[in-house]
Amino acid sequence: MDQKQTDLYYPLEAPGDFLSELLGVWEACVFTLEAGSVRALPAEPGRWRFLAPAEGSARVAWTDRAWTMEPPQAAAFPGGEELSLLAATDCSVRSVTLVGGTADAVLTDCRREAGLFFEKGGLALERMLHRLSAHGRHALPAGEAAEAAFQLLLALHGTASAEPAGDRRLPLVVEAALGILRREYAFLDGIGELADRLEVSQEYLTRSFCRTIGITPGKYLNQVRIENARLLLRQGGHSVQFVSDACGFTNANYFARVFRAAVGMNPAEYARLRPETVAEEEKRDSALYVL
Repeated sequence: MDQKQTDLYYPLEAPGDFLSELLGVWEACVFTLEAGSVRALPAEPGRWRFLAPAEGSARVAWTDRAWTMEPPQAAAFPGGEELSLLAATDCSVRSVTLVGGTADAVLTDCRREAGLFFEKGGLALERMLHRLSAHGRHALPAGEAAEAAFQLLLALHGTASAEPAGDRRLPLVVEAALGILRREYAFLDGIGELADRLEVSQEYLTRSFCRTIGITPGKYLNQVRIENARLLLRQGGHSVQFVSDACGFTNANYFARVFRAAVGMNPAEYARLRPETVAEEEKRDSALYVL
């Protein structure tokens, strides 16, 4: 099934250098996934990402493990490590990204003492996003966002557990394939090359990957490319041709078709989105705010 990604972003002031060193909210959003679709989240070094299903369930593939998350569960992930979410059902997922030494200290302590899985952490994440939403379409001041982030960390500290139910190791061939797909998406010449490098047949690779991740490695590769394209387009200042080339698509026309199928609009439209135009263009599902 093609993925339609309609995201609601909470408008935030940039944390600034001082708050970023201490504790800042880099991004806060809720994104939706159709059953069977995947969202491959690229690495963002120096940040921490919280994810919590708001409705439905999603399967997480992170490092060498995979498990299913349901409300009110939550998990934190170091931004330097990629991960994937596969929607087991139609679902929406709360996402918050933090920066700063406070987040790093608290979450590193959680990871060392127990883990980064929080059985009821989704409730704390919900409270934080409710606070962020109080300003409506007006950007939340960086200091207020940092205070909300600190309350989130306080609520979660000491409640972590090492392994969620159903946690299991990925097959070695799938773990290796995920690593190559995430790191080398811009240069990989198809799944045949991937299978050759792993010294397995393409049929075996596809069967193992589908059984564990839920989609073919080819579809997963496209999703990794799309997620990185979204990041570049949101940064601004890049042409569609540049983004297409940088993310490994064969040409800009093919990139535009794949992007529209995944996101629901073409790359140029996505790059032009502004808060005042989003409500009309996206209100069939939710509003999207560009920070």
